[in-house]
Parts: sequence; C-alpha cells; structure tokens
Amino acid sequence: MTMASSTSTNNGSGNNNNQQPPSTMRIHLHSELSSSHSSHGISHEDYAQYAGYCTRRLSRLRHGKPVKKELLHCRQYKNALSTKKEEDGGGAGGGVSKAKHAYRAIDMTNLPSEVLGMHVNYFWEPLYCAERCWAASMAVKAEYGNDSSNGGGGGGLLGSEPKKEWSPGKIRAHSIKRLRKAAKFATLLETLTACTKKAPSAQEGAEGAEKPNGEEETAAPPVDEHTQMEAKAYASWMRGNLALEQNQWQTACNEYQMALTLCESLASNSNVSSGGDDEAKDNGNAMQQLELLDFFTTRGQNVIAPLLRYCHYELQEKGMSPTEKISFLQSSSSVTDNNNNNTTHNDPLQSKLQSLKVQTLQSQATSGSSMSEIVFRENTIAVETKELRMALLKIQDLKGDWEEDKNGNTNNNNASDAKFMALLSGHDDAISLTNQELKLLATLKSGPAVNAKKFQLVNIVGYAKFKKLKLVMGRNEDLAKGIVRRNRKKGMTLKHFEEVAHLYDALLQDARVVASLPGGGSAEDYFEGGNTSSASAVEDEFLLEANATILRLRSLRCYYLAKMHASPLVHKYPEAVALLDQAESLAQEASEEIGACDEMEGGDEMLEHLESVLEEMRGEKCRVLAVSYLNKNTSSAASGKCLLERLYDYGIPSASAPLSHVPPKLEPMACKPSFFDVALNYVSDYPVDELEKALGEHGDGASSASTGFLGW
Repeated sequence: MTMASSTSTNNGSGNNNNQQPPSTMRIHLHSELSSSHSSHGISHEDYAQYAGYCTRRLSRLRHGKPVKKELLHCRQYKNALSTKKEEDGGGAGGGVSKAKHAYRAIDMTNLPSEVLGMHVNYFWEPLYCAERCWAASMAVKAEYGNDSSNGGGGGGLLGSEPKKEWSPGKIRAHSIKRLRKAAKFATLLETLTACTKKAPSAQEGAEGAEKPNGEEETAAPPVDEHTQMEAKAYASWMRGNLALEQNQWQTACNEYQMALTLCESLASNSNVSSGGDDEAKDNGNAMQQLELLDFFTTRGQNVIAPLLRYCHYELQEKGMSPTEKISFLQSSSSVTDNNNNNTTHNDPLQSKLQSLKVQTLQSQATSGSSMSEIVFRENTIAVETKELRMALLKIQDLKGDWEEDKNGNTNNNNASDAKFMALLSGHDDAISLTNQELKLLATLKSGPAVNAKKFQLVNIVGYAKFKKLKLVMGRNEDLAKGIVRRNRKKGMTLKHFEEVAHLYDALLQDARVVASLPGGGSAEDYFEGGNTSSASAVEDEFLLEANATILRLRSLRCYYLAKMHASPLVHKYPEAVALLDQAESLAQEASEEIGACDEMEGGDEMLEHLESVLEEMRGEKCRVLAVSYLNKNTSSAASGKCLLERLYDYGIPSASAPLSHVPPKLEPMACKPSFFDVALNYVSDYPVDELEKALGEHGDGASSASTGFLGW
C-alpha cells in the first residue's frame, strides 16, 4: 500500500485526548488506485471482480483496531464521535433498536482533524466506497452491453431481479444511481482531507458552548496539500462522470477542467519536488517522484482531456451528421487507444462511440438507403430484412476501421488483430442470420415465390462466405510474402520454407472452398431436377477466376515444396526437380487462365508476380540439377579412403582427406578352416632354455657395446 510519509498506530477514536496527533500525512491516492485496478480485473474489464475486491477491502479497513470504533456501523459504538446526530430527536444513529449489533448511522465529518490524522484508514474508507459504487455502475453497463447484443436483458448484477429483462431506461437509471453514490463518497473524501475541525477540549461544556466572538477554533488539516489536491482531482473526475452520464454537459466541462488542471499541477509539483528537499534526493524517493510525474501527465492527457473535448463537442454540436459525430469521437478516443496503460477501459468515450455507431446503423438499415441490394456472380440480390441490412452495414463499418488501421502503419498489432477478428465475426453473424431464414423456408412447400426467396438467401450466404474467405486469403498471402521479403537478403532456411508452404496449403484449401460456393445462374438452374448442388457448376466469370486462383496457388505451393526438398538438411534432389517441373507447368497454365479473365481483381499484379516466380523456378532448377550431379560424383569422397588408396579415383572430395592412415588399418584376409589345421602342426612349445641362453650371451656389456643410433 502506498500511504502516508508519516502515520501513527494510535487509536482512531476521539476519546483519547492525551495523545499528540502525528505530523501531516501524505497519501498517494491515485497510485494506490492504479495498483488496485491493474491487479483486480479492471485491465480486462471485469468490473464485478473489482467491486467484490472493494467490498472485501472495506471490511478489512473498517475492522482495523485503531479505527473500528469510528468506522463500524454497530450501535455498540454509539458514543463515538462519528455517530450521526439526529435532528428530530429520534436518538443517535438513526435506529430505535437497542441491540448491540444494530445499525448505527455515521457521519465522518464529525471527526476532528486530530483524529483523522491519526490513521490512514479514515481516508481509504470513503475512497474505496466510491470505487465500489463506480465499479458497480460500470459492471451494470458492461453486462447490459454484452447481453443486449445477444437479445437478452440484465443479469445477476442488476439487483433483486436477476431473471427479469430490464429496459435500457432502467439500466441507465440504475447506473446513474450508483454513480451518484460514488460522487457522494468522493466529495466526502475531499471534505475529510480539507477538514480543519478542532477536537473539543475538556474545558468546554457538554452542550458545546461557542466562543464569545462567535468564531470557532480551527486546526491544521490532517494531510498535506499534495494529498488534498489528489482528493479534489479524484472528486472532480467522479462528479464529471456523473454529469456526463446525466447529459449535463456544462457541469461535466467544469468538473473535468478542474480535474485536468489539478493533474497538471500535481505533475509539475512532482517534477519540482524531485530535486528539492533532502529526502527527495534519495534515489528511491527520486524514482517515486518521476513515476508520479509520468502518472499524472498520462492521466491528464489520456483520460481526462478526451472527456473534456467530448463535452465541449456536445455543447457546441448543432446540426452535425452522425458520420461527423463518429469521426470526432474516434479522434478524441484515439489518444487512449495508443496508451499502454489500462486507461482505455475507463474511458466513457468508447461506450458513447459504440452506442452512436449502433444508432447510425439502425437508422440506415431502417431507411433502406444503404445495402438494400448486393451483386454476386452477375446476380443483383435484394436484401429485404432489416437485420440482414444491419449486419452487412456493420461489416462495411468494421472493414473501414480495419483498413484505416492497416493503412495507417501503426505499431499496435494487437489492436489491428482485434479489429480483423471482429470483422470476421461480423461475417459469421450475417451467415448465421441468413441460415436461420433458410431453415424457416425449408419447412414450406416448393413454389416459384419460395424458390426465388431461397435462391436469394443462398446467394447472400455465398456472398458473405466469399467476402470472409477473401479477407482470410489476402491476409495469409500477405504473411507469406512478408516472410519471403524479410528473409530474402540473409537467406531463407528450411523453417522459413515450411512456414510459407503451410500458408500456401491453407490458401489452396480456401480457394477450393471459394470455387464450390453456391450462387450464380438463375433460380431455375439452381432448382433444376431438385439437385441444388448443380448451382456450383455454373460456368461464369466467378468460377473462371476461382479456378485460375487455384492453379496459381498450386504452382506457388509446389515451388516452395521443391525448395524444402532441395535444402541442405533434406537434399532430396530428384524429388525437388520433379516438383519444380510441376510448378513451372502449373504457373504457365495459371498465367493463361488469369489472362483470359477480363475483370479479375488484381490480375495484372498476379501476372507480374507469376513471371518473376517463373524466372526463379528456372534458376532454382539449374541449381538443383548442379547440386544433384555433384552429389553423385562425390559419393567416393564420403567413403573414408585416404589419398594413397584413391590414386585412380578422379571424384571431387567434399572434405579434406588424409594422405595415409597412421597406423595402417587392418586388412581382412580370407582363410579356410583347413589353413589353421596345417599351421597347428608347425607350432611347438615355448623355447624357454634357448631364450635364457641368448639373453646370457647378450648381457649388459654386449648390449652397451652394440648400442647404435637412437639406442638400437
């Protein structure tokens, strides 16, 4: 926990007047909240988990021994200073029960500054109360947003009616209610940090007599100015969130402006204090000051500033089109999208942007001005239902966002991948909606009108599947080309060839699926003879382009498979030559088919790419043939013979060979069993006597006289 620079463990009650209050505390509120957010669910938008954590944290804070007399809502501590005084004479604490653990209402503003300064829990308690209410509000909105996309209502976080579907108005009212309580606790925290109330002395009467001049004595605040500024900034931000949810734009502007100004002041104070007093010169304290500078600067620029711009936009927005509103919201929230911290999940601009996009799509789908018809395989298909039009408009919107992010050359690959997956999910939704309508039509009897409707829906399914497969194929081919381009200079290894071949294998499967998509022709051709599969055999431009794509991908796949077989680790050169011949033949066929397609998208680029690949194939084939020939002629070099044994071998050695083997290798000799029988006849006993006589004759004198060169 990041807490005060000087705290005390004394009892937090107001009855102990003999104790001296500790020195002024400094509490880093925002650092504590940042740590709690990153560790308890906010980073992945699990607000329910964070609300549960706040509840458990509050229980621990209130049951601390020095502070439980003032913070617990038990009538057992009815004589504590924090007990709320009832004005109507109904008793202290707001309850008539005399039970020990009955409810006791508390008012922490009754606590004097000396008591508040004795323990830090007096400030953590309202802070986490505000955080719990804010998390509950965000959890309700998040749950309603998830359930509304599936057609359901509220769930278990919506209070006493977990199974009842709540209307959007009731959801909003519940969210505002929780935000109102959060703003109340945040204001209480701000009040406590600035408290100057002096503890009653023993000389004052029980009735609380005032001074003769009518002025009350004041005490020093329990915390320093830095903590007061943090509490005020937090309270202003929370009140701004409440005003933003209530569409009170002027109030929200004032509160956000106050929070932004305070964050900038805190950042500048942290920068100045990092080189000030002696304590700040310590390395650990200096690092903490730099971290605070970065934190408040980031919070002001990436969290509060976009909200302030949005409120300004709402105040001056008159007669703007929905497209202009969406572009403004995207530009306002783009700062937080590129932030590495967890501030994006706390940005209300994202929810505003999504709701405005949904409203725009609904209005366009209802009016029928956009996506009222599509063109697929030379057929113009009308999109009659509102749900399908909205699904297709959503696909168009998601595709625009993804292409903008892709062409923007951003370094945030995770965001681009998330948008691409959302685009694929949009196509899946459109396919699912169309299949549901086809299932309803399957129960009806066949007729001209029913068959025309079925043919219309079948073409829509084919259109959606084709667009999805086209996206996947384009992305996979870009990945394959990227691998080749990145490793061309330093040389591609077997692993790179395997990755590229695997991608082209997946591309080939998708291309074959595209060729078998339903659609094309007419309704009579589709239902001719009751065989609905005959529609895929309709000869049109779409099928010719699909077959040309299959040939092109087969050629590229064979080419990279050949390079795999020709790599030094595999060295299967005959198979590589056969694959290169097949790849060259397929590439020539694909070039002819692509040239025959007049309206093929990207046909010229494909032809240029195939021509360059054909040149590479011919060069690779020559290299593989040369390596294969050398491999055949160097077979004797790998036998392990020395140069004296290879005087009549004219092959090129693959490695250095020795002149001769030292010591000479043993050579096997072919012998029959009868040879050993004859040799046994000439073997006698060991001549021990003769050897001893010879040694005696050649004694030390004789041996020394006959010693020659090298001692022989």
